[in-house]
This record gives sequence, C-alpha cells and structure tokens, in this order.
Amino acid sequence: MENAEKLVKLLKEQGLHISTAESLTGGMLASCIVDVSGASEVFEEGYVTYSDAVKHKVLGVNKADLEKYTAVSSVVAAQMAEGTAKLSGSDITVATTGYAGPGAAEDGTPAGTVYICVYYNGTQDVRKYCFEGNRNEVRQKSVQEAVKLVCGLLEM
Repeated sequence: MENAEKLVKLLKEQGLHISTAESLTGGMLASCIVDVSGASEVFEEGYVTYSDAVKHKVLGVNKADLEKYTAVSSVVAAQMAEGTAKLSGSDITVATTGYAGPGAAEDGTPAGTVYICVYYNGTQDVRKYCFEGNRNEVRQKSVQEAVKLVCGLLEM
C-alpha cells in the first residue's frame, strides 16, 4: 500500500513511533504498516481488542462507557487510542472500532459505521466514517483511512 510506505517514511523522518489498537480491523492496520520494509524502526506494538471485555481489561476502556455508548462510538475509539499510548509509550497511536456488517447491528448502527482515533501529543482526533461495501471492503477502507489520517497529521 502506497500510503503505508509514506507513513513509515514520515515516521522515520520525524523520529516517531506508532502503535495500534484494533477492533473492527482485527490486526489489518498493524499488518499494513509492518508490510513496509523498515517498519521495525517505527512500529512498536499492536493490540487486537475485539471484545468489549478485552477493550476494558487491556486498554482500560471504561465499562460504563462501553454500555452507554457501545464499542462503536467516538468515546470508545478515543479511550482505545489513549490506553494504547499509556501502554506502549508510542508517540502516535491509532485506534479503529466499528461495525462492518452485514446488515445493521442489534442497536441499529448501520453497517459500515467506523470510528478512527489518532492520539498524538496528548490530543485526540476522532473521526466517524460511513463506508459502503461488504465486511472486508469496510475493513480495508478503514485501514486506508487510518493510514491517510496519520499521514495528514504528520504533514502538518
């Protein structure tokens, strides 16, 4: 992936390290980054926290927030990214959470609803997306958008 190569290059140039927390993407984001030669210089660690219990146990996502807002929310995406920053000590962390489908979730959340959060310099940038496509297409689009989001941040 062209953008992943750009991401690794930007991270190297700026002397930064990145870690990931993934629910919806199930490790695809971390895999996308480490597919790039030289990623070992900038990639620290990745967490796949698919269940709510693991989001809480590993990343410290608040149980009450998981119940109130569900895992598919900006609140949870932000807590995932911040929890990853605390665990890893990385300069930048990226979290992905969402609902890939098929069909709407039990709570009515439409398939393709995705939240991506980038945590950098103590600030969070959480974005909501509504992607079209089947499960795998939604997941792939989420990874592409997450990489693009971090690249945009690093180019500022």
